[in-house]
Amino acid sequence: MLKVNGKMLEWKAGITFPEIYRQIGYTIRSPRVLVRVDGETVAKKDRDSYEIKDESVIEIINTLCGG
Repeated sequence: MLKVNGKMLEWKAGITFPEIYRQIGYTIRSPRVLVRVDGETVAKKDRDSYEIKDESVIEIINTLCGG
């Protein structure tokens, strides 16, 4: 299992950030967000190759604000 923004999601080998974004309701593949896994920031350039491990705690924070 993964904990994403406080919600539990099922983990599977090879899960990607775009899959996680879709599961939590984002409609674009690569939203402008800050991503932290187990307290460590994951750079946007590293997200496609990042191995998301079972039991990870992931925070996805919007960085784009409207006015």
